[in-house]
Amino acid sequence: MCAKACRRRLFVSRSHSPLPPVHCSSTTSGTHRGQYELMKSLPLSTTGNCRVMASCDYLNVLCVSQPSTNPIFRGFGVRKISTVEQRPLKYIHLHCQPIRDLAFHSNAQDGLLISASLDKSVRLTSLLTDQVVQTYQCPSPVWSCCWASPDPHRLFAGCSNGSVLVFDIRFTSGPVATLTVPENTSPVIGLQYVPRCGDSTRPTAGGLLVGQLTKITFMAEAFSRPSSTHLSSETVTTDETAPHVSDVSSMVEAGRHSPDLFGANPNPPMIHSFQAVTDYSPHSLPLEGNLVSLCLVPESRHFLASYRPSQRLPRVRHLLAELVSEDLEVATIAEHCTYTCRELHSLWAGPRMKMLTRTCLFSSSGGMTAVAGCEDVGGAIVWRCDTGSRLQTLHPPDATTENPVIDVCPFTTTGSDQFNLALLTERTVHFYRWTSTNL
Repeated sequence: MCAKACRRRLFVSRSHSPLPPVHCSSTTSGTHRGQYELMKSLPLSTTGNCRVMASCDYLNVLCVSQPSTNPIFRGFGVRKISTVEQRPLKYIHLHCQPIRDLAFHSNAQDGLLISASLDKSVRLTSLLTDQVVQTYQCPSPVWSCCWASPDPHRLFAGCSNGSVLVFDIRFTSGPVATLTVPENTSPVIGLQYVPRCGDSTRPTAGGLLVGQLTKITFMAEAFSRPSSTHLSSETVTTDETAPHVSDVSSMVEAGRHSPDLFGANPNPPMIHSFQAVTDYSPHSLPLEGNLVSLCLVPESRHFLASYRPSQRLPRVRHLLAELVSEDLEVATIAEHCTYTCRELHSLWAGPRMKMLTRTCLFSSSGGMTAVAGCEDVGGAIVWRCDTGSRLQTLHPPDATTENPVIDVCPFTTTGSDQFNLALLTERTVHFYRWTSTNL
């Protein structure tokens, strides 16, 4: 079953608006205050090696990467967990090497999960059938991935060689483009897609935040109509990558459903993946440090960049910044702007970080909240971003300096507008519920 067919199977009568707000803990200006309380700790792996999480809120499912427990089928996959009951569901085997990133589309509500792995592949898995529906082979290990929301078809994969592969799920043979950051080949540890801002008073281009170990770059998008005589240099289009009619026929004869990728036309034009050719212009952001995590609030263009300690800054730093354009007054088209960032707050943690850990940033009615694992406290720290103040320190039962929290994932459940938290160590996922108190 192809990814397009899987999307047709799911109809959810629910708004495609951004995630609902949550009241920020201990806000002094709001009418609510509260704290996160441990609901349940769920062991997943006796050998460790759990790594990343992603939440599918409209299905009330959390996916956690873990090693296979079957000695016959060694490798790695994801464990589906019910966020309503905090109980494990099915394990789905996916890769032969560790999974470095997972991502759901924030708007499509189609149950498709991207997984990026060190085995040089990107897979799309349907949570409706618990089956892999598409596999893309990559030239190098894949460290990160994300969807181009609200576009339901486009996704990105960041590789260990510094390149970013652009895929269209309607084009099954390989990437439609390859992006590179000028003069930088360090691994892409984080990708965040920034939607285009439609405000006529402040036109800003959409694009991709590319987080590498040594820098962050905003790849601004510019669209142009496709031409029969000109194609973007970034677009990969060759006869060898085009689907062939005989291949589709053999799939039907084998009893498999042929993906109706191009309708009735068995030989579409090669630029079928996009209605317009997409060019990307790199804008290097003036940030320094050893980057370990990158997360984004798309609606406000605020992002959180996390850095390991260094000789110049000997503590873990989580930098809250805003992506801005420098020359809106003189630029008449958003794509002609120069993009940079404005630093807002530095959220400080302890002096050690032995493992690459992931942080989270989410919006709330009182501002934004950041949560990050901290080896020195043996747990995780919750910050209020508008003031940079600490709100709470969470201590999962098995988290220690040697067994730190390595990923944090906010999630909501059906019928609730509050963000709860999932905290992951190498062996266990811990569920925290937000409990508010009216003043």
